[in-house]
Amino acid sequence: MFSLGIVDKLTPADLAKGKTVAGTGTIDVDGTVGAIGGIRQKMVGARRDGATWFLAPKTNCDEVVGYVPDGMRVIAVGTLHEAREDLLSIQNGTASGLPTCQGP
Repeated sequence: MFSLGIVDKLTPADLAKGKTVAGTGTIDVDGTVGAIGGIRQKMVGARRDGATWFLAPKTNCDEVVGYVPDGMRVIAVGTLHEAREDLLSIQNGTASGLPTCQGP
């Protein structure tokens, strides 16, 4: 999310556009988003603080299924570029087709 914040400041697009979006993950120099620990707790904290969207590393999806807080949608991301594009979809109201970690 820190990397997305930098992208947001350095580009003309307003990535969140007033939406409360949270997320987590590591990031490599090539932009790959990696898994982290404690994702279930991070989702609960984000929802408590008003987030309705959560960007999660694809490699953490197996830990997310069945644990998504009510009122939150978890989007699976693999790269910083995907995360940026997903945020643009969220702000434009076209996020319905984004890959999720929520299972069937």
